Amino acid sequence: MQKSDQEIQSAVEQVLAGSSRVDKFEVHVAVSDSTVTLTGAVDSAKEKRTARQLAEEIEGVKSVIDNMTVKDFVKRPDDELVQEVRNRLLRDAFVEDGVIEVYANNGEIQLDGSVPDYHTKKAAEDVAWWTPGVINVENLILVSGEEFVDVTPLAVTDAS
Repeated sequence: MQKSDQEIQSAVEQVLAGSSRVDKFEVHVAVSDSTVTLTGAVDSAKEKRTARQLAEEIEGVKSVIDNMTVKDFVKRPDDELVQEVRNRLLRDAFVEDGVIEVYANNGEIQLDGSVPDYHTKKAAEDVAWWTPGVINVENLILVSGEEFVDVTPLAVTDAS
């Protein structure tokens, strides 16, 4: 049974309200022909992306039109973005150890290098996401300080 537009709208509003990553008061939801339109002004590109992804995961949604804006968004030159992300990484208490390279291309940030643990990797990504002017982050940082666990299934052999 296909969901009505009202049911889809209600489901999207509920999932946004239940997320700690999206301010439900900043995102407005409209649905027509199972297509969700999101409008409003959010605090970051990360919040904008998260709202869109949450809406896309709702059963019955055909597509999502993202008409949200980022508050106080200013397009910045790539070299300026790289320097700002680097400065923020240096000042962040959760990104103390490790070697992180920062690259930018039209507002998209790529992080590369190595850190001692997954918490530091995630913290570095969060720092980049919350830098004004960043529209996307690709986190290629390797975790070098934690033991690698091989999850490849063992081959079963016949012992007879």
